[in-house]
Amino acid sequence: MSDIPSASLEIGPSDDYVKRRRRRSIVIVGLVVVLVAAGLSYVFRAPSRLTDASDAFAPGLADIMERIHAENDNVIAKHPGEYVTIVVLLPMSGDVAKTGLSLGTLRHSLQGSHLAQLWRNREQAAAPYIRLLVGDITPGEWEDTVADLEARVQSERILAVTGLGASVDATKRVIDRLSKDNIAMVAALITSDELQRHQALVRVAPLNSDQAEALVRFARRAVPALKPVVVMDTNSGDSYSRTLSSAYDRTLAPVLGAKRRGQALTFDSTANASSTVIGNIADTICGSDANAVFYAGRAQGLPALLRGLSLSRPCVQRDISVFAGDDTSEQAHLVKSPIWEDNGGKIRLYYTPLAHSANVTDHGSRVLPAIKARFGNGDEKGYVRLFPAESLDDGHAIMHHDAVYVAIKAIDRYAKDDLAKLGPQEVAAMLRSGTIKVQGASGDIAIDRDGNPLREEIPVLRLTPYGATVFAEWSSPEPAGDIRQ
Repeated sequence: MSDIPSASLEIGPSDDYVKRRRRRSIVIVGLVVVLVAAGLSYVFRAPSRLTDASDAFAPGLADIMERIHAENDNVIAKHPGEYVTIVVLLPMSGDVAKTGLSLGTLRHSLQGSHLAQLWRNREQAAAPYIRLLVGDITPGEWEDTVADLEARVQSERILAVTGLGASVDATKRVIDRLSKDNIAMVAALITSDELQRHQALVRVAPLNSDQAEALVRFARRAVPALKPVVVMDTNSGDSYSRTLSSAYDRTLAPVLGAKRRGQALTFDSTANASSTVIGNIADTICGSDANAVFYAGRAQGLPALLRGLSLSRPCVQRDISVFAGDDTSEQAHLVKSPIWEDNGGKIRLYYTPLAHSANVTDHGSRVLPAIKARFGNGDEKGYVRLFPAESLDDGHAIMHHDAVYVAIKAIDRYAKDDLAKLGPQEVAAMLRSGTIKVQGASGDIAIDRDGNPLREEIPVLRLTPYGATVFAEWSSPEPAGDIRQ
């Protein structure tokens, strides 16, 4: 899972890649000077920002990038006229607190994308075969990456973009830019209700409003005489936190009277020492009669809140349940020291992951056996065999697999047509046609005409103080019903 020791850690490109780009730029400049001096015109292009180079990004991503590169080489060598390109756009560097994705999450995201590529390319009569390229959309990098992508649509045979990162401002700008050219996009993790109704965008993750409804339904069963308080991040640049908070308010208001709901408590994750504010919020909660907390913020703020709750005698004595959205998956990795004091399970954390290993491992899961096989160890190209040291519990490999899988299914609808005439605009039209239904690893996915997935159930997990996950139940994103008192 995430191997990032601190939320403020910068994920930078590899030193080798930076040096290689610098050497290539120097060579190009030198050639231009020579050619101009000779009275010749020379048109050159900078190195592509879309890459499958193993040294392009952080060293922890070298293995998966090398696997993508090897599969791409195999496709180009064996099927030179029968492949198309899908570009995975992710914040591959930068401050994790701003991008929302840790190094472990990025690694799992690329692994899931590659898994979908491998299984598609091994099918009989698989044309068009799939080539993957990766681009960095970290704040400060995304404009150059998107400009390069737009310039290379035809030369690289680009038909779709997947990934797109978390629901932050940089992601919105990328979507806005690609939407102008009607380039097909399949978002793997975006859940913000604000980032919808873009003509070329679809997503495979449930909206924050759906997650909020599923959590409230579950909370009614898990906490007798529910008395909740909402804790929200006021960071204006984080659409995820903002829309999750609004969804909690909108969902709780019809089912709980005002006397049963505490006044919302806020913090700003962009401020220095925001954890101190969160600690004070925990003290306020423990001084009230609240028995549930609906948390609308990024995972980095949860440890401070949970530690504060678990160190308070009043909170421990009456039990407190914390409910959070899918970003909590960033904390779903085993740690030696507990994130908060266990206190015999008196402080509990539940969250709605976008997917979980139970999707592809449990016998009772409704995921197709053929899709489960992609993630098992019974096949040499199964996830467990390819990446034996990894875990599926954060759901990111599953969600990015499904994003690429959905893009492939849309492309396949044109398989009998002339590939040379097929572009990302046609794929976007197919994705938004209301006809795409996929039995994915995260469950059945039906894309409506607004580009949103229709999900009948959302998993709810419990996260232990040591970062382990325990499946709680499936909950419906239907309205929670009236329990007003």
